[in-house]
Amino acid sequence: MWEIDQVRQGIVKNQIPSVNLWYGEERFFIQEALQLLKNSYLAQDPSGSGIEILSGKSTGPEQIVEIANTVSFFGGKLIIVEDIPYFQDGQGDALEPFFAYFENPNPGTCLVFLAQSVNRGRKFFKAIEKKGSILEFGSPKRQQEWSAWLDRELAARGKTMKPQVKALFLEWGGHQVGALSQELDKLALFVEGKEIRTEDVRSLVPQAVEATVFELLDAVAARSSKEAVQKLQQVLRQEHSLKVLTLLSRQVRLLLGARAMRQQGRGAEEAPRLLGIKPYEAQKIWQKAAQLTWEQLSWALRECLETDVAIKTGKGEPEFLLELMVVKFCEM
Repeated sequence: MWEIDQVRQGIVKNQIPSVNLWYGEERFFIQEALQLLKNSYLAQDPSGSGIEILSGKSTGPEQIVEIANTVSFFGGKLIIVEDIPYFQDGQGDALEPFFAYFENPNPGTCLVFLAQSVNRGRKFFKAIEKKGSILEFGSPKRQQEWSAWLDRELAARGKTMKPQVKALFLEWGGHQVGALSQELDKLALFVEGKEIRTEDVRSLVPQAVEATVFELLDAVAARSSKEAVQKLQQVLRQEHSLKVLTLLSRQVRLLLGARAMRQQGRGAEEAPRLLGIKPYEAQKIWQKAAQLTWEQLSWALRECLETDVAIKTGKGEPEFLLELMVVKFCEM
């Protein structure tokens, strides 16, 4: 179940816990869940007097607990504590007021701590795990999850896409929930009728740099220097030459990692964890690594390093040096 759905159901059933820790890589989902929670409190008190947003860095635990224990005369109270530093070293006894509060929280207060990452071994995490609720907000991992998310977002906007258009939209726009959501808003606004078509996506949605880089690598694998240079020029219109070189070098390193895994007899399911990337990207890297040898990839990485040095020492125009490198890739 999506974490956002858990929050939505908790609101409907009036079962949001008094103490919550929300964290994860997908800030878009966290903000969406927060907005749902805020709206539920605004429905009780349109003035918003029952909602307080605090900084964990500038507001001490004792003060937060004091605010949480304050009675609200206009309904419940929602306290959101952002940027919490409670998983860092050196917190010591400073967090004790929280642990006492967690044992007997104010039933009229909903306390939500926000963090980008956590340390599960810390006392603060374990205390909330025992007495409250912890949700990790992550982006969709597998293709089925991305498709389910897209179906829900399309339905919310009264739009539809055929399966092939969905696949194009996700690849074309990049697998970033926040950016894709904004592009869906744009498509819903400008596309007449219910169905969003291929031409709508291509004309209204800017192609993500990462997607273009993958197409560039497809051209390299196909030994098509003309198409590879065209894709390179397209990327260069979006990003600085050194950023483009960094993206290419990263892809080559990932391909080397996947190639090494294949030679070790490992499976594709291990790639996301061992390569440190998301499943959808790991799947592409895994498939592409089968098309290139270890020797080719090692040579390509050396070319990336030599091109980096050439650009930084002024051996030529960066765009020309990158084009030369890509042409060499197609001939390897």
